[in-house]
Amino acid sequence: MNTISSELKKRFFNEGNKLPNCINSGCCNKVSVRNWGNWSFKSECSRCANDRKKGIIREGIVIHKKNYCENIDGSLGFKCPVPSKESWLGFEIGCLDLDHLDGNHDNNLPSNVKTYCKICHNRKSINNGDCSNQKKSARRFN
Repeated sequence: MNTISSELKKRFFNEGNKLPNCINSGCCNKVSVRNWGNWSFKSECSRCANDRKKGIIREGIVIHKKNYCENIDGSLGFKCPVPSKESWLGFEIGCLDLDHLDGNHDNNLPSNVKTYCKICHNRKSINNGDCSNQKKSARRFN
C-alpha cells in the first residue's frame, strides 16, 4: 500500500468510520476494500467473493449475489438485453454488479441489494440520476 493510501486508510478510521459487514448472511467478516483513495468498498469480504467465484459455498453462508441479472423481467422499466438466466453461464463473474437500492454503499442488508448486469446497472443509474455527485449518497473523494 502506498503512503497516500495508508494515510487515507488511517483518516478513514480516525474519523470514526468502520468497514461494513459482508453482505452474505452467516459471514462475520468485514468487506474488502476496492480503493482507499475514495473509500470505495466491495459488498463482500474477500473470502466470500473468492469462494463464490469458485462455486464454493461454506456451511452457514448464504451468498446474495445472483449469477444472472435480476432485471430479466423488466422490473427497471426496460428489459435486460440478455434474454435468459442461462445466457449468463460463463459470464457471471465480472459482468454482474450489486446495486444498493437506497444508494447507501454501506447498507449491505440483503433486502437493499439487487444483482444487475453492467448494462442494466448503468442505465438504471443514469435514468435515476444515481451518477450525480450532488446526491446525498454520492461517494466523496478524499
